[in-house]
Amino acid sequence: MGEHTDEAPDAMTVAGGSRPIHAADLGAAWQEFIRHPSARLVVAQTVAAAAWRLSFGRLRRSDLPVFVGMALWWPFQEWLVHTYLLHAPPRRIAGRRIDPLAARHHRAHHADPWDPAITLLPMWVVAPAAPLELVGWLAVMPSRRAAANGMLAGSLATLAYEWVHHLVHLGYRPRRSWFRWVQRRHRLHHFKDEHLWLGVTSPWIDDLLGTAPDPRTVATSPTVRSVHPPDAA
Repeated sequence: MGEHTDEAPDAMTVAGGSRPIHAADLGAAWQEFIRHPSARLVVAQTVAAAAWRLSFGRLRRSDLPVFVGMALWWPFQEWLVHTYLLHAPPRRIAGRRIDPLAARHHRAHHADPWDPAITLLPMWVVAPAAPLELVGWLAVMPSRRAAANGMLAGSLATLAYEWVHHLVHLGYRPRRSWFRWVQRRHRLHHFKDEHLWLGVTSPWIDDLLGTAPDPRTVATSPTVRSVHPPDAA
């Protein structure tokens, strides 16, 4: 991946909410990551999925399609969930205000993007995810081995998402141009326009889907920290 030139606010100069936690290196970033119960649970679920998969022996070529499929699907899943669930506005249906918990949690993340406890997936998402995924993979896959492949692929994708998202929201200065690109893009989403740059681990999805304009052509959104106007629904 070559050098990218998207501009984004510096982590240490953006006002509002808490200050970013400084992480001098990846070791310090990992220590902060693993301090949070939801992150520890994601790691434990990934280790358990790996152990279950290893119980069926080495990977074969026939096992690879599920891993490749997960890698290809994840950026689209990330963009779709971010766009249509996490940024869903409150609505009134039959006189009742409908405001999903996931959307409310995400608005809190936009309001204070430097709080790692809000950056990470909440326990009410992480805790039921693995058993639900296990049931799903067992239902759709032709064998337990294939289901184990699916569980491991999904667990690795989730762990990668959590780790990358965590790093982006720390006061951490990446050395590699690829991650500097990831960091710039996501910070543009948080500090320039909440409707754009919706990918997290795979910013190229925004180029593909038309949500990554030249930042110099985009005015700062007045609702970039609130996501929706205060009087929404």
